[in-house]
Amino acid sequence: MPYKMLYLARRAKTVAWEDWPRTWKSHAVFASQFPAMDGTIDWMRYTTRIDDPSLGDLPVSAEHDGVSVSEAPVLETFYGKGFSPDQRKLIDEDELRVFDRYTPDFSFYCTETRPVEGPLGEAAVFRFLLRRPDLSREDFDAYLKEAHSRLAAEKAGELGVSRWAINFSIEAPPPAFPFDAIEECWFATPQDAAKALKASVMNEVTDDLAKVSVPDEMITMLTRPTHRWPREPKPSA
Repeated sequence: MPYKMLYLARRAKTVAWEDWPRTWKSHAVFASQFPAMDGTIDWMRYTTRIDDPSLGDLPVSAEHDGVSVSEAPVLETFYGKGFSPDQRKLIDEDELRVFDRYTPDFSFYCTETRPVEGPLGEAAVFRFLLRRPDLSREDFDAYLKEAHSRLAAEKAGELGVSRWAINFSIEAPPPAFPFDAIEECWFATPQDAAKALKASVMNEVTDDLAKVSVPDEMITMLTRPTHRWPREPKPSA
């Protein structure tokens, strides 16, 4: 079973918006020089928030700057335990050059359910879901894996979703970002993603999520890949 890591990034105050994709990518290049990172991740995308007024008024967040998503065969890959103390110190320093806090403070270590198989595209919508307080984690997960996944598979064609995954946090999420699940929808183009966000069918999907999550606390990110690991993702078994 593969594992995934996602994080919800906000750039450091010293990083201008126009410099953000390049600065973010420079962190990946910096970290990749250390042997502990060599060949351990199957695929990765840094996806930057789309800031395009031509797409219209969309129900998306502008409070964060991007979402990273990656997959590896071994969970420990994401914990960075292979770094020496000196390497870890250098990486921590570089993280604060790029982000507003250390990455473990906004990272999610997950397994996934994939209602719709298909390629990663040139746009992705991520929805970070806060579980309803009256619902157990077991019931929350079960609903998303079963009823909501069936709805996703049914509506994907109408929405133009090329791949649809639901990521479930393995451990307690970061205190500042208490989301137990993250919905991940890929589209061929940003225009396709924007069209889906405006569609009445998407309202059905959102209403279904509200059965198990808190709508007012959901963070929706419309993003595009600005850095990618070259290996293509493998189909799930």
